[in-house]
Amino acid sequence: MWDKIRHFLAPPVFVDDEDKTRIAALLNPLILSVFGMDMIGVVATIFIFANKLGSAITVGLIFLVLLTSKILLQRRLVRSAGMVFIIGMWFPISAVVVLAAGRHMIPVAYVALTIVAGLVVGQGAAIVIAVVSSILYLGIAIVEAMGIVLPRVFADLLVSNWVLLSISLAMTVMPLNMALRSLGEALGRARTYATEAERQRRELETLAEERATELTRRAGYLGATTEIAAEVAIVGRDLQTLLNRVVDVVSQQFGFYHTGIFLLDERNEWAVLQAASSAGGQQMMQRGHRLRVGTEGIVGAVAAYGQHRIAQDVGADAVYFDNPDLPETRSEIGLPLRVRSEIIGVLDVQSTAPAAFTAEDVTVLQALADQVSVAVSNVRLLRQVEESVTAERRAYGQRAREAWQEFLRARPDLAFASDAHGVTPFDAWEPEMKAAAQTGHVVGEGEAVAIPLRVREQVIGVIDGRKPDGTAWSPDEISLLQTLAEQLSTALEGAQLYEDTQRRAAREQLAREITDRMRSTVSWDELMQTAIQQMADAVGVSRSFVHWIPPEAVKPAGEGDHRA
Repeated sequence: MWDKIRHFLAPPVFVDDEDKTRIAALLNPLILSVFGMDMIGVVATIFIFANKLGSAITVGLIFLVLLTSKILLQRRLVRSAGMVFIIGMWFPISAVVVLAAGRHMIPVAYVALTIVAGLVVGQGAAIVIAVVSSILYLGIAIVEAMGIVLPRVFADLLVSNWVLLSISLAMTVMPLNMALRSLGEALGRARTYATEAERQRRELETLAEERATELTRRAGYLGATTEIAAEVAIVGRDLQTLLNRVVDVVSQQFGFYHTGIFLLDERNEWAVLQAASSAGGQQMMQRGHRLRVGTEGIVGAVAAYGQHRIAQDVGADAVYFDNPDLPETRSEIGLPLRVRSEIIGVLDVQSTAPAAFTAEDVTVLQALADQVSVAVSNVRLLRQVEESVTAERRAYGQRAREAWQEFLRARPDLAFASDAHGVTPFDAWEPEMKAAAQTGHVVGEGEAVAIPLRVREQVIGVIDGRKPDGTAWSPDEISLLQTLAEQLSTALEGAQLYEDTQRRAAREQLAREITDRMRSTVSWDELMQTAIQQMADAVGVSRSFVHWIPPEAVKPAGEGDHRA
């Protein structure tokens, strides 16, 4: 029962329409307050008003209007309820105005009714009420001016004026209060929206700053990667220059406090600092700074296990190695330099800010570390290849020198001179010829010039040229002689190779013939006689022997004296 009464007295709420909820919240208390004043009018009609019939009719009409408006409002017909309330209240008020000949306090209710019409129905309703009320009151004034006396049904009593004035004030104060409350709520919502908008603006600014910082950082990543790739291509085989440029680029692009590169020694026991970007790191390098793999600092741990390690707060990290040369370090990251699953070193980066390294930093720095690893590996491989080529070239040159020395020992007379009488053997060495043979360069000025003959970077002879008229050799003539000397060197190398090939072919042919003759024998005696005779003939000796070791002189393996 009481729940139904409370539900009937409460204004309806429209979840999907805030404007209807507002109008209903304004109209409902207005109906209830006027209803209360109407009940006071009932009491006044019984005990105070002289014209009880007219007062009763007015109070009854107001009650019916209020009841109808409330029922329509509960049925969620907000606009209809508002129009019924305004029209229903206007007619009783106007009747009182006419029956009181315009001399009653009731016309002030027009003001309140106009305000209610504007708030509940709309601006158009307020204008209509104001105009119609004004015309009605003007009509009464015109009639009075024409001398027509209107009947004054309602007496101009103070008490009745007080009751009607109270009703009018209630109709005015209530919507005004509701309007002020609605305005306050609107202002509160506006402040809330403004605060929310300000918060969102700050969030957007923070997000924009973070995005700008992220873009700047990514640009730094790209710049560092590109610059390091360019340095790898430019520096080439100079490993130290490459490492110095890498640490400088990483520190400059990312703004880190210190960047260092450690490389493992040959036994993989120590990580030795090879390059550093900070002043403290340079001092460490001068002292030959190194860390034992697996036991000292983040670098030692990364070198031992091959996994990156981050110390976002170096004071709380048990593995961090306190270094007096880098006192401002607050966070540190070590990344392995790995080539084909082999750890060759560590990229060490330190920052003055705590928790300075993000997951994206780890990914990018590891990519840079991998790039440096490949560059270091390529430089080392290039050095190994160069050393191998140099060693092979040296060995080949030594063999070539020995072959030519052997060839020249077999041909000591291989020297010729050409003059007006023809080509004759020649065995005299002029001073400029000796100098050209020793230095490997063209020697001589004026009428005499000596040009070395080279085969595989080895000097094998000298061409000595002299002009019969005593004139000096011009640069073009010396250049021509050098070209001819190069052609002669190539031809001599080909001839020596051809002769060497012929000798090898002859030896192989002789070996095949001896082998064939030994295979054609069927007895031990004939085989041994054939073998010893053919070998003696092949090497050109006068006597040769074959001696068999008696069985008693041969000791089984593992017995006897093994000393060499």
